[in-house]
Amino acid sequence: MASVNGDADEVVLHRVLTAPNVISFARLLLVPVFLWLYVIGSVLPAMIILTVVGTSDFVDGFVARATGQVSVLGKLLDPLADRVVIIAVLVAYSIKGTVPWWLSSVIVARDVIIMVAFAVFEKRGLPRLPVNRTGKRATAALFTGMGAISISVVMKVSGVAGLKSGASAVRITGLVLLGFGAVLYWAAGFLYAREIRRLLRATPGDGSNRA
Repeated sequence: MASVNGDADEVVLHRVLTAPNVISFARLLLVPVFLWLYVIGSVLPAMIILTVVGTSDFVDGFVARATGQVSVLGKLLDPLADRVVIIAVLVAYSIKGTVPWWLSSVIVARDVIIMVAFAVFEKRGLPRLPVNRTGKRATAALFTGMGAISISVVMKVSGVAGLKSGASAVRITGLVLLGFGAVLYWAAGFLYAREIRRLLRATPGDGSNRA
């Protein structure tokens, strides 16, 4: 089965087993592997897993569009996987002291609130909110920041004196990007909250609650 998204004339499949969805599922399954490896101190294998996870974030979307396999489930899985990756990486880095707990908590708290709000939305049968531009920029800043911090971690354990000495500067750059991303993250959250409030106030029969 398939439906057409009127906004972009995009065919959206109702199939579960598609190539992009398989990639997204694999990405979710690799997250706990990364978390376990990093926490026990197997840093380089953990970074390899994280690189695969991060790369697959772009691959599943590209495959979905290139093969016409955009699906209802995929539209849920992709942002969910992003949230899970962000939370897992921040928790892992905070456990090891690479990222301060307060910064991780600020970012994770926003994710938890948004996920709960969207679950309520789904239960009430209201339309899903599209990701706004601020949210996309926030996610990009967070992933870039986590990428920089990941590079600093590899530099630190590399054993190369020159790389080890530059690890601190790269880590600070990553933390600044995370902080910037956190600000944008909450700004996007307030925009979502405003839209949610508008939809909840809308009368079910007047058509104003359509996306």
